[in-house]
Amino acid sequence: MDRPPVSFWGHFYHRESTARDLVDATVEFQAEFGWDWVKLNPRKHYHVEDWGVSYRYSGLAADKPVLERWPVHQAADWAAITARPHDRGALAEQLEAVRLLKAALPEDVPFVQTVFTPLAVLGEMVAEPGELRLHMRTHPHAVRGALEAVTETYEKYARAVLEAGADGIYLATVDWASRDLMTPEDYDLWSRPYDLRILAVAADAPFNVLHVCKRRNLLLHLADYPVAAFSWAATDPLNPSLADALPRLRGGLMGGISQDEALQRGEPDHAVAEYRGALQATGGRRWLVAPGCSIPPATPAANLHAVRAAVAATDLPPEEPV
Repeated sequence: MDRPPVSFWGHFYHRESTARDLVDATVEFQAEFGWDWVKLNPRKHYHVEDWGVSYRYSGLAADKPVLERWPVHQAADWAAITARPHDRGALAEQLEAVRLLKAALPEDVPFVQTVFTPLAVLGEMVAEPGELRLHMRTHPHAVRGALEAVTETYEKYARAVLEAGADGIYLATVDWASRDLMTPEDYDLWSRPYDLRILAVAADAPFNVLHVCKRRNLLLHLADYPVAAFSWAATDPLNPSLADALPRLRGGLMGGISQDEALQRGEPDHAVAEYRGALQATGGRRWLVAPGCSIPPATPAANLHAVRAAVAATDLPPEEPV
């Protein structure tokens, strides 16, 4: 390929409630734009439904669901967070989505399934992140017991995802690998060991991705994670840029297009200019053109088409022999 690979993804809020609807929406989106790989983007809470989390949907394409029920209201509730079957309930539904997507995509289009770090899973079991932070201090053994149970569940699930046909997992940290919530030392204590257990199960997969969410992120602190690519909001001025990260990360750099800014402008010129700036910063090497996170449902299709056309028009010179 003499151009960078490109892909975008986002939620289909009105088409996420069954495996078939999710896969149909995903395949249609890939076919319209010709993305080079696919991130299967399930509903945001699939990973905690089997522990009692539920959201209310409006049925409208652009409306985010609203939190309705969650299991941990006080520290004693962590005792009920035990391991769950990896092939039942919402997790079974997502395994079915992986199998359906494998059958539906062209053979030359790889895809990854979204999996969340165990700490991020726990973060969805409380009303807001501060409650989990409080319980880490006041009831650390209870929180660690829940982390162990979630990790055991997702070790089995991640293995099943690969057996069902995914080319890798897209391991997302959500809020937790950000200095807004955790110091690097806190992250090493509370998340890194569990993250690495999930990645160890997927070690043979060719396309594992670490997505380090939010601003003020810990991306460079996690540079030793064993993944094929790192995904983050590289356009946020409080995060490392593509140019900053290129010499410090092994593997691919995934991002460079701001999902909430350039892609939302009325004219596609802004997104295309961002693409060209990122291309210059990386030389197109080890760079996967992508958003910093999920794109909003109302993202203008014209902007996506414009970025896709700019990528198609790119002609990279051959790499120098090493």
